[in-house]
Amino acid sequence: MKKRKKWLIKNFILFLMGYCIYLAIEVTFRGFSFRLMGIVGGLSMIGLSEISETFHNTEQLPPKMLMGAAVITCLELISGTFALFVLDIRMWDYSELWMNSLDGLICPLFSVFWFFLSGIGIIVADGLDYYLFEEGKRPAYRIGRWTFSLPAKQA
Repeated sequence: MKKRKKWLIKNFILFLMGYCIYLAIEVTFRGFSFRLMGIVGGLSMIGLSEISETFHNTEQLPPKMLMGAAVITCLELISGTFALFVLDIRMWDYSELWMNSLDGLICPLFSVFWFFLSGIGIIVADGLDYYLFEEGKRPAYRIGRWTFSLPAKQA
């Protein structure tokens, strides 16, 4: 029971972080956002944490970032389709951008943004595990030959 409670608390914190960060990014760059996009951000953070946990033995960060970008792009497509066809609102429109797909609901340019933001999200999720929940060893990452890790915990 204790393990399940810890899992719920961790995912609740991740969800809230993702919710707030996603909305803050949208409001900063667009001037407005939708609550549904906050939900996408929260689910994205949980997804990034799961990717990192599932592939914890792989120190290379870019493959995890690529999976994260794919997850976020899929969540964006699902939420955009739901908003458009169920709620009858268009939360965004990429139709003016190069290589947009599926009625302007997704765009490779934004998948590139999600790729880089996924790296930050994975590191934040790992930091939450390591520092707050004291799970696992000190997170370390590799990008090609370059290696870095989070600072060690203070005793």
